[in-house]
Amino acid sequence: CVLLGVSCGANIADYVTRKAVGAGRLFDPVKVVAQVLMYPFFIGSVPTHSEIRLANSYFYDKAMCILAWKLFLPEEEFSLDHPAANPLIPGREPPLKLMPPTLTVVAEHDWMRDRAIAYSEEFRKVNVDAPVLEYKDAVHEFATLDMLLKTPQAQACAEDIAIWVKKHISFRGHEFSY
Repeated sequence: CVLLGVSCGANIADYVTRKAVGAGRLFDPVKVVAQVLMYPFFIGSVPTHSEIRLANSYFYDKAMCILAWKLFLPEEEFSLDHPAANPLIPGREPPLKLMPPTLTVVAEHDWMRDRAIAYSEEFRKVNVDAPVLEYKDAVHEFATLDMLLKTPQAQACAEDIAIWVKKHISFRGHEFSY
């Protein structure tokens, strides 16, 4: 299967993919062959350049994001470096080289973009196919909010994702049409 997650759903998709890869054959016959992370809701204790520059950006500012993580995580586990929040913490299992191809979608004006890009770079360092699609003049959730679905960026993003997913399913001998 291909897991796709949007915003905090991208964090869930990545977390589930890691668990599935770590479990090995326990999920047979289901296998995650690729994942798509659309503007993931990643954060960490050490801020990135975009987290500083765009901290008060459109839709989700940093304070709102931190509140969301406080509401999501049990109080005793709250940390901006929790494995569900920050994919870049050292020692996460399984090793990235075992992960499936991962497409990451980011928006130019999304304050969480740099961490998503850095995560994609970590995949590429271990030879995992992990392109980043960056959309100019776009904000977090630009391709999934009703009021933005007809924008050129949203239309291009949907088409780009479909092409990439089709490629990865076709490599594995499965049919895919849209």
